[in-house]
Amino acid sequence: MFVKAEKTDSESLHRLVKALVDSGEAPSIEKAFSTFSAYGVRIRLGANLTASAQIIALTMINVAARSFLGNVVIEGAMPAGLTVRGVGGSSLKETLIWVGGGNGPFPLADTWPVISVGTARPAVAGEIRVWADGWVFGLGGGGECTDHVYPPACVAAAGLAVNEAFSLLRKDNPYAGRRDSSWSLWNFSDHTDKGPRAEILVPGLWEIGLGHLGQAYSWTLGFMRQAPNSKVFLQDVDAISGSTLSTSLLSGQADVGKSKARVAAKWLEDRGFQTAIVERRFDENQRVSAAEPRLALLGVDNPAARRAIEGAGFEMIVDAGLGSGYKNFRALRVHTFPGPSQASAIWASDVMTFSSDAPAYKAMLADGEDPCGVTTLATRAVGAPFVGCVAAGYALSEVFRRQLAGDRHSFIDCNLRDINKTEFEVI
Repeated sequence: MFVKAEKTDSESLHRLVKALVDSGEAPSIEKAFSTFSAYGVRIRLGANLTASAQIIALTMINVAARSFLGNVVIEGAMPAGLTVRGVGGSSLKETLIWVGGGNGPFPLADTWPVISVGTARPAVAGEIRVWADGWVFGLGGGGECTDHVYPPACVAAAGLAVNEAFSLLRKDNPYAGRRDSSWSLWNFSDHTDKGPRAEILVPGLWEIGLGHLGQAYSWTLGFMRQAPNSKVFLQDVDAISGSTLSTSLLSGQADVGKSKARVAAKWLEDRGFQTAIVERRFDENQRVSAAEPRLALLGVDNPAARRAIEGAGFEMIVDAGLGSGYKNFRALRVHTFPGPSQASAIWASDVMTFSSDAPAYKAMLADGEDPCGVTTLATRAVGAPFVGCVAAGYALSEVFRRQLAGDRHSFIDCNLRDINKTEFEVI
């Protein structure tokens, strides 16, 4: 599935490998790939995986294989058939093969971090234990995977665990692998609040933007049931590229060149959803009709579309945005509208900052590479699918909490380096 080192164009380069290029750590793209090829993760499975543990395991396999160039080893007995909604009857092994992982041998596997799910306690020092219990998820010994299943928390848990493994590999956080973390998506003031057990049905909604974030939304919704007589509108004009594979959870090698909206629609339709495909750019001229959903999930990365969102006729909008540079790609922010601030004010500027001064880009120019192509490559965002998983958990919870009369937030700020320092405002 994964692009090779010689692929240096903007549509093919792995978005997490790009962090080593942009930071200047790697003097060339080839060297960045060489460094990343030594990274990987071992996922240790407990004997009996609950539904929440199955969702976490599936998501971790998907995310880790994309993040670490397929370098994933599964330890423990893999269930022959999964029981969780959306993937019933399939197996973890099938997911691993589909996403391009597990193609060993892996001579460096003994040096890779271990993430365990569905286990009682860590078996080795430094093991990352991940769990979800209702709306609460976390790392360490603070909780268990139970039969209280809230899929956004499970997906966020998986993203948080792979982020922790990434920190161990990069040695960029002295607390990684040594800390207990937990967070409640129901009650941000009480990290032990598991939330209600009421069944949540996916209402009619729009997903606008079906790249990194939009596919994380759809991956998560696929574990849930759709409300009767509702429809998910999927809007995007772009096609899947080689670089999409490194960040977007629904994209396989066979999908390159296909419409993002159509790939997302097939994923949801295969899981019983009714969908509608909209293949046009969202802009200031678009309005929802009386017969269409008035709820929007935004996953775009351009300010112009965000400025226009409040004028389209939606009653509730949830926008998630991710950091894009090598220093802040693990940051995320969620806004809801209407709120105390207007989208047109938050994204008033179109200015995007970037630099092509990294040694790798200078070397490309010195070798005669097209300057326009190098500049385009430099402007592409750094990205990691584990960040999108946590962002999806936060964003979708703003929708589902509203159904159950829970808190609503005007904004949520988080950095996966320390999720316990999340900032938010209740409205």
